[in-house]
Amino acid sequence: MPTHLTRHVFRRILANEPIIHRGCLRRQTYSSLARIRTGSRRCVPQHGRPSRYQKRSLFDFNMFAPKKREAKEVNVDPGIEDMMHLAKMQRMKARLPPAKDVADALKAFFAAKREQRKKISDTQARLALQSFKYCFANEDASKSDGTTKRVGKDYDYQLGMAMINAVSTVAAGASATTSAHVELAEFLHTRAQEITAEKKPARLKTAFAYAATLSCVGRASDARDLAEKLGEPDTSARTQSTMERSKAQIPKIWAAVLRGFARENNEEELLATMTTIQTQEWYTGVTAPMASAMLSYYLQTDRIDAVQTWHEQYWRTYEDILGGEGENAALSWTSSQLDRHVSIHLEEVLRWCLLHHHLDFGHQVVRRAMANNPPKLVWDAILVWAAGTGKGADEIGRMLDVMEKSNDDISDPTEWRVPDIATINGLVEFATSKQDPYLAERFIVLGKSRQIEPDARTYQLQIQYRLKISDVDGALIAYKSLQAMDLSSNEDVPAVNNLIVALCQSKRHDFDTVMNVAMDLADRRAHFDPATVTALALLHLNRDEMHDVIDLLNTHAHHYSSADRSQILNTILAFCLDPSTPTSRSWDAYKILGSVFDEMPREPRTQVMSNFYTRHKRPDMAVFIFNEMRRHSRADTIPTVDTYVASFLGSAKLRDLDSLEVIHNQLKLDYNINTTTYLMNAMMISYTACDRPRLALGFWNDIVASKEGPTYNSIHIALRACEKAPFGDLRAKEIWTKLRKMDVELDQKLWAAYAGALVGNGDNESAFELIEAAEEKRECEVDAVLLGSMVDGATTEAKQAEVESWAREKFSTAWEELEKIGFEMDEESQKRVPNIDRSVTP
Repeated sequence: MPTHLTRHVFRRILANEPIIHRGCLRRQTYSSLARIRTGSRRCVPQHGRPSRYQKRSLFDFNMFAPKKREAKEVNVDPGIEDMMHLAKMQRMKARLPPAKDVADALKAFFAAKREQRKKISDTQARLALQSFKYCFANEDASKSDGTTKRVGKDYDYQLGMAMINAVSTVAAGASATTSAHVELAEFLHTRAQEITAEKKPARLKTAFAYAATLSCVGRASDARDLAEKLGEPDTSARTQSTMERSKAQIPKIWAAVLRGFARENNEEELLATMTTIQTQEWYTGVTAPMASAMLSYYLQTDRIDAVQTWHEQYWRTYEDILGGEGENAALSWTSSQLDRHVSIHLEEVLRWCLLHHHLDFGHQVVRRAMANNPPKLVWDAILVWAAGTGKGADEIGRMLDVMEKSNDDISDPTEWRVPDIATINGLVEFATSKQDPYLAERFIVLGKSRQIEPDARTYQLQIQYRLKISDVDGALIAYKSLQAMDLSSNEDVPAVNNLIVALCQSKRHDFDTVMNVAMDLADRRAHFDPATVTALALLHLNRDEMHDVIDLLNTHAHHYSSADRSQILNTILAFCLDPSTPTSRSWDAYKILGSVFDEMPREPRTQVMSNFYTRHKRPDMAVFIFNEMRRHSRADTIPTVDTYVASFLGSAKLRDLDSLEVIHNQLKLDYNINTTTYLMNAMMISYTACDRPRLALGFWNDIVASKEGPTYNSIHIALRACEKAPFGDLRAKEIWTKLRKMDVELDQKLWAAYAGALVGNGDNESAFELIEAAEEKRECEVDAVLLGSMVDGATTEAKQAEVESWAREKFSTAWEELEKIGFEMDEESQKRVPNIDRSVTP
C-alpha cells in the first residue's frame, strides 16, 4: 500500500470518519455532508463524488427478523466431492488437484463402501475410473513425511485391491452392473496384473471380479477369453492355504462365465464352455456353482430332461460335500451357507415343477431331499412345495407336527428342526405371490396357534400383499404393528418405501400421515427408493415447500445411479412442463433441478426455457436459463445453434426486444458457435417481430454474402422483413428482381410474401398489377392465402378496403374462400387480421 494512502487510512480511523475511495461501487449520492462524533454537521473533504454518511444503528442488525432456513448440505459418500472436483477441473481444463488428494479420496470412498457393504452406482464408478486414471497417469511424486511415493505404484495398490472388492459386490447383482462398472473393472484388472505379477492368488481374485462383471453385462465371451488366459492354478505356492485358494478361484471364474451365457440365453456357447471346462487339467468334476449356473439356464425353459440332469449334478455335489469329498467347495461354504444354498436351489426347482406342471418330478425331488432328515431350511422349502400343490393351512399344520417329531432321533437340541417364524414367512410369501391374501392370513393364524408370533418380516409381507390389492389402510395398520418390532436389519425398508408411494398417490390420506411414515424411515437413516423420493418431491412441490424438496434431494439423490437420477429428474421436469403448473412452481422446480441435477443435459433445459417463453410469457426467466447453460462446463449442456434458435424464436413470439438483445450479445461472445444461415434466419424472424426490420435485413445481407447462401426460408423471411421496414418495397423489388434474373423457382408462398411486402409499404397498385399479370401468365394461383397475406400486410383500414375491393372484383371466388376462413380484430392495431397461417420458420 502506498505511504500517502496508508497515512490517509489511519487518519480516518483515528478520527472515526468513513474511508472514501472514488472507485467504491457502494457509494451513494444523497449527501455530501458527513457527521462527526459531536453530532454537528460540517463538510468533509472527499475523493470523487459525494457519498452518504456511513453509520450503524441497533436496528440495522435486523436482530428480530425470523431466521432464514438454510438448505441441508449435500449428502455424499466420503471422497466423492474431491472426485467430482477433479472431473470438473478436467472439463474446464483448469489447474488439477494434487494426485495424492485424489488418491486419499479414493481410499476413503472405498473404505466406506466396504464398511457399509453397499454397491457403487455407475456414476460413482465413472468418477472412480476417472480418478484412478489420473492417479496412475500422474508421475509427480507426492510427499509424505519427507518421503516420496509414486502414486501409480505401491501407494495405490491397496486402493486398487479395495476397488476390485467393491466391483465384486456390484457384480453380484446383474441389474446394477453397467458399462461404467466394466470399464472400471477392466482398467483396475490390467493395473492389478502389473502390480501383482508375482502374486497369482491376488491376480485371480481381481480376474474373478472382472469376469463376473463382464458376465453381468452381456460380455460372457470376453469373460471366457479371460478365463482361458489365466491358465492353471498356482501349484508352486509357498503355503498349502495359498495353493488351495488358487485352486478354488479358477472354477469360480469359469462358473461366472457359465452364468453369463445363461443370462444371455445362449445355449450353444453355454454347452461349448462346459465342454472346455471338462478338458482343463484342474477339472475333477462339476462343482456346485457350475451345476447351479447350468441349471439356472434350463429353469428358463420347459425341458424336463435337462432340468433333471443338472439337478442331479447339483445334488451329487451337495452329497459329496456332506460326505467330506467336496473339500474345495467346503472351503468356501460354512454349514449354514451350504444349507442356504441348497434350500434356494430346491425352491427354484420346485417352483419350476409347479409352473410347468411336472408334479411327478417334484415329488421325486422332495423324496430324495427327505431321505436323511434334511436341515430346517430344506424343510421350509418342502412346506412351500406342499402349499403349492394345494394343501391348505390345516394340512401344513400336520406337516409341521411331522417336522417336530423328526427331532426324536436327534440328540443335540441345537440341531432340532423346529418351525419358527421364518417357516411361516415362507408360506406367507408364497401365498402373496399367488395373489391370495386370505391364504396368507390363514398361515399367520396357523403360526399364532403354535405360539409363533409375527416378526418384522411378517408385517412386511402383510404390507406388500395389502398394497397389491390397493388396501392402503390395511397396509398402514400392518405398518403400525411393524413399528413395535426389531427393525435393525432394515429388511422392512422396501415395503415401507412402497407404502410411502401408495400414501402419496392416495387421495384419502392427509399430509401428516405420509410424513409420519417418511420421517420414521428418515430417522433410521434408511434407504429411500427413487420412486419414494419422486413421490415425496411432487408432494412437497404441490405444497410450495421448496426447501423440503431440496433437503430431500440433497440427502438421497447423490447416492443413486444415473438411471435412478434420470427417473427423478424426468418426473420433476414433467411437473415443470405441465400446463397446469403455475409459473412460480414451475420456476421453483427448475431451480431445484439446476441445483441438484448438474448433469441435466441441454435438451430438457431447452424445453424448460421454451416453456417459459411460450406458456408462462416470462422471457426474463427464459434468459436466466439460457445464461446458466452458457456458463456451464459440460459439453452436453452449453448452448448450440439449436438452443440459440429456440431462444430467438421465443423472443420473437413475445416480441420482447430486451431478451432478444441479451441472447444476441451472448452469441457475439460465443466462440463455440459458427454463424449459419439457419441461425441468421432465426435472428431475422426475431428482429422483424420486435419491430426492428432494418436490423433483420442486415442479416439478409450477411446471408447473401456468406458461403452457404440463402435458403427458400431465408427469402421468405427477408420479404416479411421488407413488409415491416420503411421503404421496404424498394428492397423487396430488388430481391424479387434478383430472383427472376437467377431463374429461381417461385412457389406460392414467395408470391404471397412479395405481394404482402408491396402492400405493407402502401404500394397497392404495384401489388395489384403484379398479381394480375402473374395470374394471367399462370405463374401463380390466386387463393385465399395470397389475398389474406395482402390484407394482413395493409397497414390501415383504408388500404385494407382497397385490397378487399380489388379482390372482390378480380378474384371473387378466392375472396369468398377467405371470408369463409374468417377474420379477427387485432386489439393493438385495430385492424382486421385473416385467420391464415403466415408463420415463418428458420
